[in-house]
Amino acid sequence: MVFITGECERGCWYCPVSPERKGRDVMYANERPVRGERDLLEEAEIMDAKGASLTGGDITLRLDRCEEVVTTLKGEFGEDFHVHAYVPAESVSREALDRLSEAGLDELRIHPSFNEDINERAARLASEYDWDAGFEMPAIPGREDWIVEVARLSERHGLDFLNVNELEFTESNAEELKVRGFKRVSEDSDAVQGSEETAIRGLARAAKEVSITLHYCPSVVKDSVQLRERLKRTALNVAEEHEMVDEDGLIVRGEIRVKSGDPEDVARVLTEILEVPEEWVRVRTDRVEVKPVVLEELADLLDDIAEAAGCELEAVIVREYPTWDRTVVEVWPVGGE
Repeated sequence: MVFITGECERGCWYCPVSPERKGRDVMYANERPVRGERDLLEEAEIMDAKGASLTGGDITLRLDRCEEVVTTLKGEFGEDFHVHAYVPAESVSREALDRLSEAGLDELRIHPSFNEDINERAARLASEYDWDAGFEMPAIPGREDWIVEVARLSERHGLDFLNVNELEFTESNAEELKVRGFKRVSEDSDAVQGSEETAIRGLARAAKEVSITLHYCPSVVKDSVQLRERLKRTALNVAEEHEMVDEDGLIVRGEIRVKSGDPEDVARVLTEILEVPEEWVRVRTDRVEVKPVVLEELADLLDDIAEAAGCELEAVIVREYPTWDRTVVEVWPVGGE
């Protein structure tokens, strides 16, 4: 995902964009800040990307960036690298679509307005280009008529699809959802009660009237399946020899944290005395990182290692996301801590 900008004039009350990005003119490739072409390409490379989505905010406010992203990615990975973009219906214009089309965009996904005239105009313009085009929208509980309405006008203008997503609570829209009386499905889910039922009923009605592709995406697919697969691909590319990748796509490693003394001395004890393979050991400024299995096997010897190295040590296992910011998910102690 290439986040083009957080700026947007639409002001949707259900907008899920995080507070760190919402309303700000910032650019990211997944979690990585993009300051130049290299950042964009490196993120695509480490996750073995086969395509990309341009999102925001309102990407049409920064069409120059959109053009550069599309041409850069296709120039590096070839014309088969699929790029789609999300655009608010209010921002669909001849100029914006001309520029996106000329840059090589493969697919346009329009966020519909509550105003049918705006959606009609957006659909008519989008249908005039040689790309796949359709609408993508949230399933707002009780508004299945909106889904049917958007499906009908998509059919009238010859668009290709309608995607409906389960509505979710996020940090940025939670208060707006609560004010409107919406609740979570459960304590373990951010999905909104009634959203899935609305999506299914709306799409079932639409399927009787239209021939375009209709698709529903539950929040669990986006959050669990899609995210996990991206993490796995990325982790396998960025994990070092002393790290492991677990079933959730998280990176796992052991850390011997040096409270006093020299980490190099700890590393020498591991490799020269205990014969741990050198490729399984990495010396950092204040710690020695090792393969998790090594730390687990040496748990009973940590006091001996500390004495031999003349250091005060603390050992932990760390699980973290393989993303640019390497967010730590879990840390637990090893040995007699």
